[in-house]
Amino acid sequence: MEDPGQFRLTTRNDLVVAMPYIVGFTPTDSLLVVVLDDGWIRFTARLDLPQPSELEELAVPAAENATMMAEYGSAAFLVGYGPAERVEPAAALFATALTSAGVEVQQVLRVDDGRYWCLCGDIRCADGIAYDPAASMFPAEAVYRGIAPLPDRTALEHLITPVTGPERDRMRATTFAALSRLAGMVADGTVSTAREDRQPPAHVVREGIAAVQQAYESAARGQVLSDDDVGWLTAALMVLAVRDHAWITCDGSDAQRQLWIDVTRRAMPDLSAAPACLLAITAYLAGDVAMANIAVDRALLAEPDYRLAHLLGHALRAGVPPQVWQATTTGTTTN
Repeated sequence: MEDPGQFRLTTRNDLVVAMPYIVGFTPTDSLLVVVLDDGWIRFTARLDLPQPSELEELAVPAAENATMMAEYGSAAFLVGYGPAERVEPAAALFATALTSAGVEVQQVLRVDDGRYWCLCGDIRCADGIAYDPAASMFPAEAVYRGIAPLPDRTALEHLITPVTGPERDRMRATTFAALSRLAGMVADGTVSTAREDRQPPAHVVREGIAAVQQAYESAARGQVLSDDDVGWLTAALMVLAVRDHAWITCDGSDAQRQLWIDVTRRAMPDLSAAPACLLAITAYLAGDVAMANIAVDRALLAEPDYRLAHLLGHALRAGVPPQVWQATTTGTTTN
């Protein structure tokens, strides 16, 4: 998926039409913050709409996030999806925070049922304004670049729903064989996923890294891994050095995104935390924050104490731009 930040938005209609493409699905009960620099999208965050009773406790986080967002642009749009009684207080809170951080809030819109309302500026209409996707060039350009939104967040979650039936039975058998193979390769017959001070034998790491590289090469050719390959890959990712190699070599490409979607859904639940995190990283680097969040949730469901999932979750909630996160955590950057 190409970065939607490469698009320029020029009208309110463009802005409303573009939002589902930017976040990956049609938002509901959400507040989107879009930060721009010279008219180009530099940063986008989606927040669940808070209840009015929750606004007071959001004041400090909103101010902290606004300060961070100010580093990436001097202007912003806010677009809320939902009823006025929930959108307007939340939008006002974040607009104030952004303004205090030196960011010019150019538009504040509320979208609901095919119409949008301007909450600031020169247009304030009681009945809203119908928006027309056909009047914007954005959908056609987005589709041309390979960007297409799903109908809702549930559809995004469905992409990594675990396999069932005969496919699950096959994966259980191949994963058991892979774990037996891995156990035989280490001196004490175990591999720790939690203790980073335990170093597996070098040949285990080499074979695990080779499996990752083979998977990336297959993905680049558009090939789907066999059950045996997925079973061995998920077992090898239990070795932290192998998982970290996969993490550092994530590039945000659509090929890698499809690879980790496939491996996450086919992985046995107890081994799905690592591939789910690698999907989250790949999606994060591609600007697909919605998928990144869903993948983090999947990782934590599999292993609630998984450190990488918590690290990613904190970064996503704080709105840290992916290139900054990648450089800080691995010392590498992606183009």
